[in-house]
Amino acid sequence: MEKLKKVIKVFVNTLMTLILIIGSIFILLYLIGIEPFVVESGSMQPTIQTGSLSFINKHVEYQDIKENDIIAYTASSGAKVTHRAIKITEEGIETKGDSNEVSDGITTTKSNYIGKNIFSIPKLGYVIKLIQTTRGKIMLITMIIVILVAGFLSDAQKKEKTNNAEK
Repeated sequence: MEKLKKVIKVFVNTLMTLILIIGSIFILLYLIGIEPFVVESGSMQPTIQTGSLSFINKHVEYQDIKENDIIAYTASSGAKVTHRAIKITEEGIETKGDSNEVSDGITTTKSNYIGKNIFSIPKLGYVIKLIQTTRGKIMLITMIIVILVAGFLSDAQKKEKTNNAEK
């Protein structure tokens, strides 16, 4: 039983540390102008998979985009799109998803340009989407509460053992 408690404590501490590190990384990235977007379609496969979390550097200037760069822009529908720049003209940037047969046309101008994709993490977007649902928020809050309670109980048991040993 004691061994199980140690394993649980190590697991809880590792999980809390991991959550803190990941949270800190996301905050740091946001502060320096790198914003994550969930990729919801397969238009950029195989380069960027559906469900990936794509990180967009909003500080890369529109005029600095080159052909073959992957950029994010806001479509006329309001959706955020991440596609490859295939042609740059005076009218704008022509984009195309890697798995699409035809280009999007001249869809990106300075007014709807968001930034340049710098990297993406496969499958992580699914986790983000889950957390954004009511069920996901409940699961996340429950998990945090369980971790905190387990940590407090572990500390309380350790103090109790120390007090008993001193008597």
